[in-house]
Amino acid sequence: MTDLFQSALELDMQEESQLSDFTSVGYQAVVIASQKLCQGELPEIFIYGKKGSGKSHLALAIYNEYTKTGKTAVILSLSKLIESEGDDTSALQGLQLFDLVILDDIEAIASSSEWQEGLFHLINELRREQKQLVFLTNNPARELPIDLLDLLTRLSLAPAFRLPDGDNPADRKAILTSILRRKNWRLPPQIFDYLVSDGPYNASDMMSVLDSIAPQLSHLGRAHVSKKTIDTTKKIIDKETLLLELGEYLDEFGDET
Repeated sequence: MTDLFQSALELDMQEESQLSDFTSVGYQAVVIASQKLCQGELPEIFIYGKKGSGKSHLALAIYNEYTKTGKTAVILSLSKLIESEGDDTSALQGLQLFDLVILDDIEAIASSSEWQEGLFHLINELRREQKQLVFLTNNPARELPIDLLDLLTRLSLAPAFRLPDGDNPADRKAILTSILRRKNWRLPPQIFDYLVSDGPYNASDMMSVLDSIAPQLSHLGRAHVSKKTIDTTKKIIDKETLLLELGEYLDEFGDET
């Protein structure tokens, strides 16, 4: 292939996600815990990190690692369930048939007493059946705005691991390398380094910026990338990163008001 920037959007992200994607030191503790969970040495883990820190990617990696040996697992986004089912929590019934239940977006149940009650009973049932659990959310259990104290107690019992927030360049490099590998994309070294040093810090924003710069790089040969193209691409990265930062600030400001 002759393109520097090769898109393979038809790739199934679920099939591609691996624990080996998380190679930097900042991810070491959570990767070791995930491996122990997949080996049956831990019954459950609680993973938290701010929006865009890679929780959903990690959930898929755990799923793929866990099911390699024929064990069964399921991933559920509570935010999507609540959006589609409203107050009906029946989707949580019967999950004890799986060996591992991965629950993403735990924070979504904050405004629903029905889902808090449903999750409370699900956790009790899974523990009674000696099944395994992974919780993923934005904040530590003690900081979740959940009214059902018994549920908070259940969530707090799981060993907790925080995902890095991207402040460490090595973590950002690991994230970007993982994204490019999954998409089968190549970047000129100058652009890769610039994205790591001056681009966004989280995975979802990195993917957004990559989509913005793709037209600049999609038809270039490997041998040479002009200075003009490099400079133009850097300006796009700066602009898109600033817009994303402003959007995040406005979202936080809106939440506070």
